[in-house]
Amino acid sequence: MLRSLRSLLCCGLICGLLSPALTAETVPESAMESGEVLHGQWRRPDGGYVIQIKTIGEEGQLEAAYFNPRPIRVESAQWRFGGGTLQLRIRLNDRGYEGAYYLLQYDASTNRLVGEYHPANQQTFEVVFERLLAPPQNQ
Repeated sequence: MLRSLRSLLCCGLICGLLSPALTAETVPESAMESGEVLHGQWRRPDGGYVIQIKTIGEEGQLEAAYFNPRPIRVESAQWRFGGGTLQLRIRLNDRGYEGAYYLLQYDASTNRLVGEYHPANQQTFEVVFERLLAPPQNQ
């Protein structure tokens, strides 16, 4: 039984269904300040929407993709770190998404992105994104 549980956990980690928990103690301050902790894939558990952070630029720019489940055009994506808070803004621009954007903040204690989704011409609502893939470890 223990062997099958280990196999299930390993499979979950490999497939990206589970990820090792990062906590405030395990996230280096440099990863917060550089934005590197954002790198990877993030999924909204309430609908399967996925944000993929591909690259993090030094000047606050992000290369990001958004899926619902099909690709949705990302018009712009930025990040900033200040006052101990890592924030990002992702603006969408596709059919049915004109003017929609996310304002999110990285929560190191839960390893999640939390914030608001502002759909075009609709009411704003709170959202949470959970990490799908662990960020690369810089040695």
